[in-house]
Amino acid sequence: MFEKEAILKLQNDVGEELAKELMLVFINETKKIVDNLLDAYEHAQLDNVILFSHSLKSSARTYGAEILAGLCEKIEAAGKNENQTELNMLFKQLPEICDKTLLLAINYT
Repeated sequence: MFEKEAILKLQNDVGEELAKELMLVFINETKKIVDNLLDAYEHAQLDNVILFSHSLKSSARTYGAEILAGLCEKIEAAGKNENQTELNMLFKQLPEICDKTLLLAINYT
């Protein structure tokens, strides 16, 4: 679920210890963004769905969490297209993919 190259680049750029600290920040911020994203979806706030999915997509890509980033990219596009059927399908996948991603992220802390 993580691209090894992204993790190695982060470690090379900032050092192994700071990379571990940044991964903890990623874990905590991802939890907050996903909570906000789910809340926006439940309240049919498409602008916020688009905003939070875009933010999480960018963050996930930075840390090499490509499966989560890809899902967020699809959520963002479905939100922009106001495709409720697609959003319903994608949001069913979000909790499991997020949980798996965060469990794997712990390995890099």
